[in-house]
Amino acid sequence: MTDTALAPTVPLPAAYWRQWFASSISNLGDGINFVAMPLLALSLTDDERLISLTVLSTFVPWMLLALPVGVIVDRLDRQRLMIFANLLRVVLFVVIAVAAVNDRMSIWSLFALLVIVGSCEVLFDSSAQAFLPLLVEPTELARANGLLFAAEVVAGSIAGLSVGAFLFDVSPGLPFSTNAVSFAIAAGLILSIRTARVPPVDLQSPFDHRLRSGLSWLLGHRLLRTLAAMFTLTNLGLMFGQGIFVKYAIDELGLNNVEFGLLLAITAMGAASGGVIAHHIIDGLGLRLAVVVPYLVFGAAQLVIGLAPATWIVASAGFVLGFAITVWNVVTVTVRQRLIPIDRFGRVNGVYRWLGAAASAVGVASGGFVAYETNLRAPYLIGGGITLVAAILFARPVWAGLGDEAV
Repeated sequence: MTDTALAPTVPLPAAYWRQWFASSISNLGDGINFVAMPLLALSLTDDERLISLTVLSTFVPWMLLALPVGVIVDRLDRQRLMIFANLLRVVLFVVIAVAAVNDRMSIWSLFALLVIVGSCEVLFDSSAQAFLPLLVEPTELARANGLLFAAEVVAGSIAGLSVGAFLFDVSPGLPFSTNAVSFAIAAGLILSIRTARVPPVDLQSPFDHRLRSGLSWLLGHRLLRTLAAMFTLTNLGLMFGQGIFVKYAIDELGLNNVEFGLLLAITAMGAASGGVIAHHIIDGLGLRLAVVVPYLVFGAAQLVIGLAPATWIVASAGFVLGFAITVWNVVTVTVRQRLIPIDRFGRVNGVYRWLGAAASAVGVASGGFVAYETNLRAPYLIGGGITLVAAILFARPVWAGLGDEAV
């Protein structure tokens, strides 16, 4: 990838579209879960700290498992790992659905189940990002990632979030049983994928050596090391308000459950738009601007949310924020897929994502405590300031690195 054209020239293969459909279906369930889970937590407790811990529990598996799972992805069949992760999630969401319907769920049992669900997500997402370069040509990664992100957002956010709150109002267990069905269908689609490209696998090296080699490779690569540092600080800021957003929307903005789902869906519309046209934005702005500009948007949008007096302003800021996040994801994921060797992608990408997950967990937990001690707007103001600091600190070295690196 360069700062010049990334226009699509090769049709994406059928194997890619099978993964695309599988991802879309499973993300429909994810979106339903994303709005239903905080509503379930809010029905169990009114404590801002505990509500934020519901979101935090989804990041704990990334902190604990991202590194060893990265090694596993490089050692085992990535397709089978994705199927296993989805089938296990089917079982887990059935359990959550039954417990919610029978009023057998406590906030602490919800935390425990979310940690296990999150562990499946670590395994699936790590395998999926490492699997994609086996399905498409390197020159098509930006377009493939963009379409994949767009589909995930449309299914998981615009569609999923819009109906998640409605399903929860019908029955607390309905969103989670629907989620279980979506993962079962997605597992069947992934099973049907056939690819002739197989990454080389080294089963001789000790597990701990391979784990260290991923960290060493990332630290030794100047551009990816800088991007990882920027990613870490930005995730810290972005997640400050994420854990208490449901309470902010309902208590501060005065929304009901369905309106909360629609507010999330508007942010998702921005994210979907970014996914569809991300590769055109890269063509138009150049790779360096396409990486750096979103960081400035992150900070500004959060400050607007923290200061906004009206819901429509929050919705507008959310739309812009979602757009910028998806463009940023498409660009940075594509850069990693192009620069990291395929036989060690799982390990190196695992280190990269572990850093982001750890920062996200700290941000979510900190935001919940800040809201508890002050007010529901303060986390967005602090988070916006942190992301702007990240942009100021790292924009110049990232700009120089992208200019020097042949990506």
